[in-house]
Amino acid sequence: MNLDDLMEVWRSQDVAPLHGVNETLVRLALRQDEEKRLRWLRIARWIFYVTTAFMVADMARILFVMIYSHDGDARSGWDYAIPVVGASAAVLWARMMYVRQRAQAVREQRFGDSLRDQINRQLAQLDYGATSAHLANMLGTLLLPIVCAFAMILASWRIQHRSFSDPWLSVPIVFMICWGTICVGGTFWWARRRVQRKNLPRKRQLEALLKELEG
Repeated sequence: MNLDDLMEVWRSQDVAPLHGVNETLVRLALRQDEEKRLRWLRIARWIFYVTTAFMVADMARILFVMIYSHDGDARSGWDYAIPVVGASAAVLWARMMYVRQRAQAVREQRFGDSLRDQINRQLAQLDYGATSAHLANMLGTLLLPIVCAFAMILASWRIQHRSFSDPWLSVPIVFMICWGTICVGGTFWWARRRVQRKNLPRKRQLEALLKELEG
């Protein structure tokens, strides 16, 4: 029985609410929901690790090609700087996400093991999710991978010995801008939809449960 099922039982009672609901069941429901959240968090974390590793590896590959290719084409320091900037952006992105997740974990550690603390912990998680779904925060989160994506385009262009003045360079850049806009817009829409349809109703449930506990 998860928290939604428990709340339905709660609402169906003639006398509301908590004295008719076993506190052990409430704890169990909260624990099950927390385990489900942690499973999805682990999946998201692995996707993030794989994505970051791919970006760094691709930048390293391009830099290797630039250094060890014997094609007689002289390269400038700017050519070598592009993959370095791209790899640095990916590493900084990984560091930023780690620091954010670590800070949230530290904030959650201030809650104890009581039922009220478990509810407040989940409320803090919902607030963190709602804050992360703000457009400004989302753009800040995606800025570094966008920098890395543009570095991939420019570095790949240079290892083909094509000049930045080539008008065809605008094609992959425009494509990346359009694709990035679609990804950011889609991610923002999905995040706001999740907040409105899942996080807010969930927050109301937890606040109602906490209110009854405090009453």
